[in-house]
Amino acid sequence: MLDLDRIASDESIEVPSSLKHDIAVTARALEMSSKEEDVVSETHTPNRRYRKILRLISYPAAAVAIVTIGMRLSFQDSIPTPKDTFDDPRMAYIQMEQVLGFISEKMTTGMEIADAAEPVIDKTIKALK
Repeated sequence: MLDLDRIASDESIEVPSSLKHDIAVTARALEMSSKEEDVVSETHTPNRRYRKILRLISYPAAAVAIVTIGMRLSFQDSIPTPKDTFDDPRMAYIQMEQVLGFISEKMTTGMEIADAAEPVIDKTIKALK
C-alpha cells in the first residue's frame, strides 16, 4: 500500500486532462455490458428442468434402441431368405403381367367411381360455401 501512496503522490507524472472523463465512459460501458449480459443470460439460459427431463428420457430411449438393434441382428440370421418361385423367367414374366393387369383393372374401377362422385362433391362444396 505504501508503493501506491508514493506513486499517487508523485507530482512528476503527467495526468491527461481527459482521464476522469475516459474512466467514467469506460465504467458506464462496463455497466451497460454487464446489464446486457444479464438480459441475454436470462433469455437464453435453457431451463434446467427441461434438460433434466430430456436426460431422463434419452437414456432409456438409447437403451431401447440398442436392445432393438441387437434383437434385430440376432433374429435376422434365423429368418430364411425366400427363394425364387419360378425357375423359368418366361413364367415369371407371364405371372407379373397377370398381376399388373389385375392391379390396372382395380385402379380403373376405382377411377370410374371417383369420376362419378366428383360432381356430387363439387355440388356439396358449393353448397357449403
